[in-house]
Amino acid sequence: MKMSFAGLLCLICIAVSHPAKAGDTVTLQLAWKHQFQFAGYYAALHQGYYREAGIEAVIVEGGEGRFAREEVHSGRAQYGVAGAELLLHRRDGDPFVVLAPIFQHSPSVLLVREDSGISHLQDLIEKRVMLLPGKKDADILAAFLNEGIPLEAIVRINQTYNLDDLILGRTDAVSSYATNEPYLMMQQGVTPAIISPRTYGVDFYSDCLFTSENEIRHHPKRVTAFLGASLRGWEYAMANPSQIADLIIREYRQDKSKEHLEFEAETIRKLMLPDLVQIGHMNPGRWRHIRNTYARLEMIEPGFDMTGFLYRPSPVSDYTLLRNLVTATVGFCVFLGIGALFLYRFNRKLAEEVAERKQIEQALLQQKLEAERYLNLAPVMFIGLDSRGNITLVNNKACTTLEYSRDEMIGRNWFDNFIPDAVRGEVRTVFLRLMAGETEPVSFFENVVLSRTGREVIVAWHNVYIKDETGTIVGVLSSGEDISEKRQLETHLLNARKMESIGSLAGGIAHEFNNVLSIIIGNNELIMDDLTPGTQAMENAREIQIAGRRARDVVKQLMTFSRQDEVSCSTINIREVVWEAAKLLRSSIPANIDIKKDLSPDVSPIMGNAPQVKQLLINLCSNAADAMLETGGQLIISLADGFLDGYDLAQYPDLLPGPYVILKVSDTGCGIENSILPRIFDPYFTTKEVGQGTGIGLAVVHGIVERHAGAASVDSTPGKGTTVTILFPALDKVSQTVPQTDTAPQGGSARILFVDDEPAIAKLSGQLLENLGYTVSAFSSPKEALEVFSSDPGAFDLVISDMAMPEMTGDRLIRSIRDIRPDIPTIICTGYSALITEKKAAQLGISAFVMKPLDKGEFAAAVRQVLS
Repeated sequence: MKMSFAGLLCLICIAVSHPAKAGDTVTLQLAWKHQFQFAGYYAALHQGYYREAGIEAVIVEGGEGRFAREEVHSGRAQYGVAGAELLLHRRDGDPFVVLAPIFQHSPSVLLVREDSGISHLQDLIEKRVMLLPGKKDADILAAFLNEGIPLEAIVRINQTYNLDDLILGRTDAVSSYATNEPYLMMQQGVTPAIISPRTYGVDFYSDCLFTSENEIRHHPKRVTAFLGASLRGWEYAMANPSQIADLIIREYRQDKSKEHLEFEAETIRKLMLPDLVQIGHMNPGRWRHIRNTYARLEMIEPGFDMTGFLYRPSPVSDYTLLRNLVTATVGFCVFLGIGALFLYRFNRKLAEEVAERKQIEQALLQQKLEAERYLNLAPVMFIGLDSRGNITLVNNKACTTLEYSRDEMIGRNWFDNFIPDAVRGEVRTVFLRLMAGETEPVSFFENVVLSRTGREVIVAWHNVYIKDETGTIVGVLSSGEDISEKRQLETHLLNARKMESIGSLAGGIAHEFNNVLSIIIGNNELIMDDLTPGTQAMENAREIQIAGRRARDVVKQLMTFSRQDEVSCSTINIREVVWEAAKLLRSSIPANIDIKKDLSPDVSPIMGNAPQVKQLLINLCSNAADAMLETGGQLIISLADGFLDGYDLAQYPDLLPGPYVILKVSDTGCGIENSILPRIFDPYFTTKEVGQGTGIGLAVVHGIVERHAGAASVDSTPGKGTTVTILFPALDKVSQTVPQTDTAPQGGSARILFVDDEPAIAKLSGQLLENLGYTVSAFSSPKEALEVFSSDPGAFDLVISDMAMPEMTGDRLIRSIRDIRPDIPTIICTGYSALITEKKAAQLGISAFVMKPLDKGEFAAAVRQVLS
């Protein structure tokens, strides 16, 4: 008859010592609230094992603010349940002794939402992580440090014991038990993802039954009896999980369903391994490994003395009973020996064969477990199919991605259940032809698969074909990577480039239309000045005015669409924007390119538009990756504060001295020839083959830099690589746009020089200003206007110029005029804001920046404000 370890322990306890005093009352403090996690203790209590050992046991549930460490240390409880962090408490002076580790592997994990995109500890840097206080989540803390992530790199939040904090996004990750919280999340329709410390080399004992040195010193027999009864209870619980689930619901007022408790039981079985490892088995060498792990992470001293930490039963003093036991044991052994000798000749060969078979089976089982472990650690899907397309193997990643359990997937036909209807027949035909040897094997391909909820997942497959001893293909093992996000990003980038091209066309149309509207609106206002209020003609003119303003608003929308209008800017944390953009890039850049980030932790904020900064970085990194497609290499993104003065200003003539945020994107690719460096920011210029590039990406980068009042430069060495440097002003002082007013236009007597290359606009604007009392000299030639001003600079009080003119742009004209007379007030007026921005106008010393078309009131207000 086979006798369990727990049964033998109880037998020894009864045989070699007096039983614990009848009626001894002890308290067992659980680590958490009543659930299947503590099933063995309930079984020991209700099956009468504790009472048989002479113990009246009281089981107290844990919870928020009530932990086994504090209860046992204070003496309110004699026994408790806790994790491997007991070793750290022992180091801190707590006189705890481990009696038995119930779980061979810790259920302690970090739980995240699958749709959060978090799958590794590295993804939690600068994220919110909810943990138990102090070192109670020691194995999770050790995993972070083992991965080289300092705890300061995460935002640590105290545990609230409310799973809604994760579900509703109040935290990014929460410490939990794999036996409980994943089920609760699935019940609420949220798919969980698990980050296990075991993945990062931290594999601790858990749910250790422990007591104090005081209890062992004063009640050694009671300790032995309590341990033996508890282990018997665990054996019963794991043999009868359904019965214990009913007991928990009935006796402990649990609101968990039986299905939930059975889920716990099944998960606990994988952690306890009761069919492979004796329940409660404790290996001192493994505790030393745990100690060394803590020491390596500076959580405990190297070589910390664990003497007294691991329980060893005390020597027995009742020698009479011991002699009886020894005599009985010897007699029993003699009896067995005689029987063994009698049967030895007949059974030797059979025993050898059985032993050899068991050894082979054990080795195969171990290999199978190891293979499954590695498959389940893989960050990609693994699917095995037989020759008919039925699933024979699946790993955890595939279950998570496709939203099925392992048992639900094994045996199903892959094509009937996971391939969309539109391509199912075609894909199945190709597979069956391949299995029949009628077509060449395909080692790599992409296709769409369906999850349980109907979500389409784009997967890139790498296939290894399984052959029998004759070389016939009998199945396939495929590893698959979910590239849905990568494909979405590629589509987004393609659409963005198309929109940039369309936007350029829209901006050009808006520019021309603004000039036409200026003539229509301005001449209509001149006509209205000559009409009598209340007449039908005046009403008709007002309708023209209303329609003109509506058309102006339409043009404004076109310019916003084409990104040639002022963007919405606010103070942004550029480090955070760059970090988020870099995360998106990893999925779209080939694996042979290593992305490195060197982001200063205290970068100054900038005034800008976050989506446009992200677009800028994506375009730069895409170009850098294209330069390394064949050879691979490094893509380095750096961000830091800097200061521009002296020599640096010669390289960036459009910038003013002062503090800047410097963004650099470097690659180790093929580099750029010096002869084409000046053209790389030109629209539609590209060195790529036809169909591989549009020449828009870097033009968009240049436009975004201009809108942020920054500057860009490129340093490249053919054959070695390229570095693009972007400067953003760290302190951004934005000039205020001239406010609109509904009050009657106010004029004056100042002398104004007005320049616009459209003669109709020059004439019209001159009339509008003269009607307000000003003396106006209007020119359609900027050179002619400059000659007139040069001949008598004191003859004018104000200069107003259009921006886009063929002979000389407005900013150059104003710069020339200010070289002659620096104190002259100036206004730049344009219908095409991409050529000059309000910020750039302010940097040039221009007094005001106004957009066409303006009505008379707006125009008059701008002139009046500048002259004032």
